[in-house]
Amino acid sequence: GGGANANGGGGEELRGRKLCFLISDGRIERDSRERLRKLNRDMTEKGILLVVIIVEKGGKESIVNVKEVGFVDGKPKMKAFIEGYPFPFYLLLSDMKALPDVLGDSLKQWFEMVGRLN
Repeated sequence: GGGANANGGGGEELRGRKLCFLISDGRIERDSRERLRKLNRDMTEKGILLVVIIVEKGGKESIVNVKEVGFVDGKPKMKAFIEGYPFPFYLLLSDMKALPDVLGDSLKQWFEMVGRLN
């Protein structure tokens, strides 16, 4: 199945937008995060909402369960990989056979949100 997370943006921001899906394993090197945040901001400024579809097996190897080491005041600190993820809109997909349904549901929700704004 696919759970959805929408950490940012309000409904008013949907008006006149284009919707872009990016299918990925979701793994991002820490050094790339700032560049990807800028890419996401640039797309947002151009009226494009990027939704990342993360394809994974789930379980303990799931992107939401992975930890990474960061440094705070020079001391190592464990944190969730997904914390500070550069894409605020993402779906987790554990079964590729469900992709058509997930895309269909996402588009339906998108049009419902846009319809409520008009």
